[in-house]
Amino acid sequence: MRTIAIGIALLALAAGPALPTGPAAHATTISACPGRYVHWSDRRDPVDARFTITTEDGDVTLLLTDRDVVFQLSDRSLHRVHRELRDAEREQDNWLASAIVTAVTGTVREVLDHGLMCHVSDLRDVSYEDGRLIFTARSGRRVFSRMHICDEDVSGAFSERDARSFVREFRRVKAGD
Repeated sequence: MRTIAIGIALLALAAGPALPTGPAAHATTISACPGRYVHWSDRRDPVDARFTITTEDGDVTLLLTDRDVVFQLSDRSLHRVHRELRDAEREQDNWLASAIVTAVTGTVREVLDHGLMCHVSDLRDVSYEDGRLIFTARSGRRVFSRMHICDEDVSGAFSERDARSFVREFRRVKAGD
């Protein structure tokens, strides 16, 4: 079934139906690959996190729990994108285009309701260097280093004050505080 949904999504993208454009659509362009340390995760409620910071443009939230570090779209961005997807579904006057857009937007919604997560135990440290958060795995390898949203390096999109506060709180978690 998942293969069918992906096939429909690719077909719809090739056909070029009216999907959201503009800032919200670009905010959903996420390039990062789950791997040994980074995994897809269900969306987390920021209220349940130990510490959260949001990028200066308000598009992405970084959460810290006692067990995990999670990057996900901010609530504001998620609501905006859902609204634009809903509008795209309503704008279709052709039943085939409507079916394709509904399938694509359903798949997009499913992806957006997730985040990229790394277990605190898999991280050696988090630091702030040259305007960027640097996440270092136990192996010494950098994680989250190639995560971009709208061609912007997310690790460098937080204010210095917020990023340094995140580093301090991460180190408290690692120390077992």
